[in-house]
Amino acid sequence: MPETAKKRVARPAQDVVVQSGNEIAATAAKHVNYHIMGYYPITPSTEIAETLDAMKAEGEHTIRMIPGDGEHGAAGICFGATTAGGRVFNATSANGLLFAFEQLPVQSGTRFPMVFNIVTRSVSGPLDIRGDHSDIMLAMNTGWIVLMASDVQAVYDMNIMAPRIGEEMSVRLPVMVAFDGFFTSHQKRRVEIFSDMQVVQDFLGPFVPTVTSVDPRTPVTIGPYMNDPDLINNKKQQSDAIIRSHAVIRKVFAEFEALSGRKYDFLDLYRMEDAEAALFIINSAAETAKEAVDALRKEGKKVGLIRPNVIRPFPLEEVRQALRKVKGLVVADRQDNYGAYGGAMSLEVKAAIQGVKGNETMVASRIYGIGGKEFFVEDAGAMLREALQIARTGKVKVPYDYFGANPGEKGFNPAVAFAPITEKESSGLTRVEVTPEGKMDVKGVNVRALT
Repeated sequence: MPETAKKRVARPAQDVVVQSGNEIAATAAKHVNYHIMGYYPITPSTEIAETLDAMKAEGEHTIRMIPGDGEHGAAGICFGATTAGGRVFNATSANGLLFAFEQLPVQSGTRFPMVFNIVTRSVSGPLDIRGDHSDIMLAMNTGWIVLMASDVQAVYDMNIMAPRIGEEMSVRLPVMVAFDGFFTSHQKRRVEIFSDMQVVQDFLGPFVPTVTSVDPRTPVTIGPYMNDPDLINNKKQQSDAIIRSHAVIRKVFAEFEALSGRKYDFLDLYRMEDAEAALFIINSAAETAKEAVDALRKEGKKVGLIRPNVIRPFPLEEVRQALRKVKGLVVADRQDNYGAYGGAMSLEVKAAIQGVKGNETMVASRIYGIGGKEFFVEDAGAMLREALQIARTGKVKVPYDYFGANPGEKGFNPAVAFAPITEKESSGLTRVEVTPEGKMDVKGVNVRALT
């Protein structure tokens, strides 16, 4: 949870509601009152569009809800709406994000801000609809700002701050708000929200487009063909913009704290003041891990926890400062960068401290919770004890490993559940016939029409 600062009389009124992560994302979008939402349903993010649509039926907002023919089409709708000068919103998960992937660098490379909620889920295959971080980490390097919402309150708050960050004239970049599928998206929590949605709209101000694609009096070319030597200049400008966003994020965090009383920073540091060993972990699992930190502290162990609220731009200096006294660190990733000997955050942290004079932090990479596998306090405790051993010995015995994986039973062959049906047992609704030309042709009822 974010820190709650002392209440000030001047702050606008807030109500306490009980909502899930998906519901509160929809509430935040309603408060922003976007111009357009292009969307396509996919578990576990579907409820966001569903909830907004129900709100629209009750006259609670004026967002134009436009369903795509798929996630790629929905992303195209969003891009088109942003070029026309709209404030735009979308939400998806896992393979839906991958289907939209082609559009992500186009959105950022042409510098049109929007907000995209990523309800994190395991990327197929095999098919798994539970929560891990394999989707958001694939999208991390597409040029978008990426905020990580660890709980339901943060989902609301970061969705309010995201447009303000991305629309800043020195930035003009799209923003992702990522929160854990099912762990955060479907669990209901007490959340503070602004009583009057006008407070949110005043905080954001009116959307100010830089260009518009729909005014024939001022025609523009957007995303034209660009070869060398020009493209490198475009990418340098984009790189400069996301680096500038670091200062903008810090400024918006401070302004939001003044407005709401809730404090955010690039890193959530838990009992890190004198920590010699620590766990670096993202989103909802961090709240579980804090209990393990408290338990080990009672044993006199100097342990702590680091959870990033922002991963793009990566909080380079903040991580370096947090690890100044840390000798043993376990970075727990809920995904794997296959063949790179670590998940995304492991590689980022190692790169951040590489070559820093005086840094003695030894890092172990652990892959955990893939496919929504539960993460318990005991699991966090085991990782922290490993970090303590690294700090004590100055050695990382196993630099990279999976935590909680089961190799299975050697030689196991699953039994056949059902024998294939015979032609006689077939319903006849559909059948395959061979044409005179020798081609197979499917005949019969249009199965889709039966639904």
